[in-house]
Amino acid sequence: MIKSRMLCLLLALCSSAVFAQQSVEINFQYTGDHRVDLSKMRGPMKIPAFTDTRDGGNPLLITSESLGNDAAAGGYQAERAVADIIHDAMVQGFEKGGAKLVESGETTSLVGSLVASEAQLVDRGGVPSIQITLRTNIKLQGGGRTIWETTLFGRGIAPVSDGVVAAVHAALDRSIRELVQDDYFLLEIN
Repeated sequence: MIKSRMLCLLLALCSSAVFAQQSVEINFQYTGDHRVDLSKMRGPMKIPAFTDTRDGGNPLLITSESLGNDAAAGGYQAERAVADIIHDAMVQGFEKGGAKLVESGETTSLVGSLVASEAQLVDRGGVPSIQITLRTNIKLQGGGRTIWETTLFGRGIAPVSDGVVAAVHAALDRSIRELVQDDYFLLEIN
C-alpha cells in the first residue's frame, strides 16, 4: 500500500516536471520609432487594463509549445500576465508618439483583449526561427459606443538562437506599429 502510494506520487512528480513551462522574463521596453505624431489627437485617451479571453486559464502562458527546447516541454510563460505586457507595450507606443494618456476625463478609450497567442518553428531563409503571433482585439470607444475596432496580428520572428523572448519583443513591436500606422484608426483619433 505504501509502495503504491509512493509510486503514484513519483509518477505525478515526474509527469508534472515533464510538462512544466519554462519561465521567461519579457521585460519589454519600446525602443522603436513608428514615426507617428500622436500629440495632436482630438482629446486625451485612456488605455485601461487589457483582458485575456484565450482558452486555457493561464494568463502567463505565451505558448504551450516547446519550440524545440526540451527544458520547455510544457511551453513558455511570462513573468506576468501576457495581456498586461501587451497593454504596457501599447502605452509605451502611444507615449513614444506624444499621445496624451489619462486615467480619467478621457475623450476616447483604447480597450484591448488578448484573444490568442500562437507559436511555431519556421524556416526563415535556412535559419530555424521562432514565430510568435499575438492576436489582440482593439476597440476605440468614445461617447458610450465603439467608434472603431480591429484585431491586430502582431507576428514576431526571431532565430531560435535568440530565443522566445526576442520573438515576443518582435511581436509587440509589430502590434504597436500595426495599430498606430493604421490609416482608419488615425482618422478616428485626429
